[in-house]
Amino acid sequence: MDNYSPPVQSPLVRKFLNGEITFTVEITPQVSGSGVEMLDQVNRVKPFIDAVNITDGAGANVSISNIAAASILTANDFDVILQMNCRDQNRIGLMNDLLGASALGIHNIIAVRGDNPNTGDHPNAKGVFDLKSHELIRIAHEMTTTGIVPARTMKISSGGIQANSKPISDPPQFFLGTVDVPSLAGNDVWTGRLHKRIAAGLQFIQTQACYDMPLVRQYLELLEDQGFAENLFVVVSNSPQISAQSALWVKENVWGAEIPDEIIQRLKDAKDPREEGLKICQEQVAELMTMPGVAGINLIERENIESITAVLEAVEK
Repeated sequence: MDNYSPPVQSPLVRKFLNGEITFTVEITPQVSGSGVEMLDQVNRVKPFIDAVNITDGAGANVSISNIAAASILTANDFDVILQMNCRDQNRIGLMNDLLGASALGIHNIIAVRGDNPNTGDHPNAKGVFDLKSHELIRIAHEMTTTGIVPARTMKISSGGIQANSKPISDPPQFFLGTVDVPSLAGNDVWTGRLHKRIAAGLQFIQTQACYDMPLVRQYLELLEDQGFAENLFVVVSNSPQISAQSALWVKENVWGAEIPDEIIQRLKDAKDPREEGLKICQEQVAELMTMPGVAGINLIERENIESITAVLEAVEK
């Protein structure tokens, strides 16, 4: 990696560096006062995955906090990818959580903007958006490389963080990612944004769910042709769909999700849509594993943990 050496303490990163395909499961913590249900879910896939990807207020909805969920999972011997949104906290809260994540032994961070509050279950909530995702990446990068936390006055620029800063007694070692949408790639806005994020310290990309395999290939080739691939590991997201209705809902309501009409039609025509969704996912995971440039596969849990388990079991065979 050209930016800086990733933290080898993370089992996930060790596999990336060894050139092995990684498998992660993305979960949205439940609306619950305990972690029992969440643990029951992830324990089913524990033998097959390298890390659990934890969303942060996905869809602008209330759930167990990402830090609490991560604490429960790390205490149960899971490596974690912690998503952090810029919607719900100002920079002080986000920096507190970065230090807290490090104290919990969490190295893998995905910085996201966050869905607009008006799309969630509290549409009158106020979004903070004190930082942009590339600014959060830069702060985490500076914490890792310089061992400082910005304090008092802080200016974020391409030249780094200028601040009256505080030393971190035991600096974190973060592996920094963000999300991307293959269908938006290739224009000047996308290119400029990705250059900015790499300059900030970005080390890996995780796509939104994409069931369009030609589009994934085109995206990977674009990253290679524009020189981004040498700086980034790429994780592609997918998931078994349980019905045509659920696939259509994802296509229409989940930002950046790519589900071709022929996939929806295939589910609609199937005698057993859940089984067909499992078959589609298995086919696409097998194809992704052969694509040059794919470093990992992220399976998104949407009330389909049994199907995800079946996909991972098939990969093991």
